[in-house]
Amino acid sequence: MKRGNAINISVGKREVIALFALLAFSFLVKVLLFPLPGYSIDTNDFASWFHTAATYGVRVFYPNAGFCDYPPFNIFIFWVFGSLAARLQLFGTGLLNYVIKLPPNIFDTATAFLIFMFVRKRLNFKTSLVAASVYAFNPAVIFNTAVWGQYDSIYTSLLVLSLLLIFASKPEFSAVTFTIGLLTKPQSIALAPLIAFVIFSKFGWRRLLVSIVAAASTLFIIILPFQWSNPIIFLKNIYFGAYQGYPYTTMNAFNIWAFGGFWVSDTRSFLLVNAFEIGWVLFGALAVFALYMVHRRLKVSGELLVLFAAFVLFFGFFMLPTRIHERYIFPALSVLALTIPFLKKMRPIYAVLTFTCLINQAYILYYILDANTFISNADPVAFAVSLINSAVFVYVLMLIWGEMKGTPWLSLSRTELSTKTQQGG
Repeated sequence: MKRGNAINISVGKREVIALFALLAFSFLVKVLLFPLPGYSIDTNDFASWFHTAATYGVRVFYPNAGFCDYPPFNIFIFWVFGSLAARLQLFGTGLLNYVIKLPPNIFDTATAFLIFMFVRKRLNFKTSLVAASVYAFNPAVIFNTAVWGQYDSIYTSLLVLSLLLIFASKPEFSAVTFTIGLLTKPQSIALAPLIAFVIFSKFGWRRLLVSIVAAASTLFIIILPFQWSNPIIFLKNIYFGAYQGYPYTTMNAFNIWAFGGFWVSDTRSFLLVNAFEIGWVLFGALAVFALYMVHRRLKVSGELLVLFAAFVLFFGFFMLPTRIHERYIFPALSVLALTIPFLKKMRPIYAVLTFTCLINQAYILYYILDANTFISNADPVAFAVSLINSAVFVYVLMLIWGEMKGTPWLSLSRTELSTKTQQGG
C-alpha cells in the first residue's frame, strides 16, 4: 500500500454509532470477566503498586515500592488509577480488581479503534468493522487483559500507533510513541530496528536524527519526575534487574526452547556459547533478515511489508531468545489483525496463533501458577503447542524468503487492495 492508495473518508453518524457500539460491547464483555481471578501474586503486586503510587506519588515510588520491575511510564498509570481507587476507598475491597484491570482494557479498546481507522482509510466500512471485531473479541487478547489482568495491551497499543504514525508521514511522533511504549515494557525493543530503518528509508537521515532527538527528549521528560542521580543507572536497574534474575531458557513460553525443558539454565556453555547467546544471535539474524527484506521490497510491497516485518520481529522475539514469558507473543496478534483484511495468508496464522497464545496463557495460569508448581519437561500440552508455534514460524520464514525472491503474495494483495479501494467508500 502506497500512500496514494489510501482514500479520504468522512465517517458518517451511523458508522460512528456502529463503531462505538462495537467497542462498547467488547469492553462490556471484558468488564463482565473482571471478577475472574488472575494470578494472585500479580494481583497483589498491582494492588501494592497502586497503593504506593497513590500514597507517595511518582517521585519516590521506586524507593518505597520495595520491588517493582515495571518501567517508569507504568508508574504514572499506577498513580492515576491508584488515586482513583483511594478516592473511592476501594483498597482492601474486591472492587479494587476492577480498577487494576481497567488500564489494559482501555488501551486494548484503543488498539481495536486504531485497527478500524487504518483499514477504513483503505477499505470500506464493513470490512473495517470486521477487522476491529476480529481483534476486539479475540479470546487470547480478552484472556490476557480481562481475566489475567496483564498490562501487555498498553505497550502494544503504543507500538501499533507508532507504526501508523510512520505511515502518516509523522516519524518524529512515531519515535515519541515508540519511546513511551519502551518505557512501558522492555519487549518493545523488538520493534526498534524496524522503526529506525523505515524512518531512514522513507524520510532520510535528517528526519531520523530529529526522531532520535525526539525519542531521547521523551525519555528524559518521562523519567524527570522520578528520584535518581544517574539516569543510565536508574533505567539499567529497572530494565535488567528482573531480566538477570531469571537465567532460564524459557519462562513458561511454548517456543523453541520448550523442547529442551523448562527452567533450564541458559548460562551453561555449549561449544563455547550458551543458550542465552544463541537465542539473541538467532533473533539478531532474524532482525537483519527482516530489515534486508524491507530494504529490498519496500517500494514494491509498501506498508503491508512493514506490518509483516513488525509481525516477524514480534513473533521472532517470542520464539528465539531465552527468558521469554508466555505472554510475549501478545503484540504479534495486533499487527496480524491489521493485515488480515489485505493478506489472505495472514488469516490462518492469526487463527492458529490466537489458539496457541490462549492455550499457553490459560495452561500456565490455571495448571501451573495456580497450582504453585513447575511445568514438566515432558509435558504433552507444552510439546504440542510449541510444535505448532514452531511450524508456524517455519512457514513465516518461508514467506519471508518468498518475498525476497519476488513471489508476489504481498504485491498481489496490493493490486487487490487498489481495486477494493476504488470500489470502497
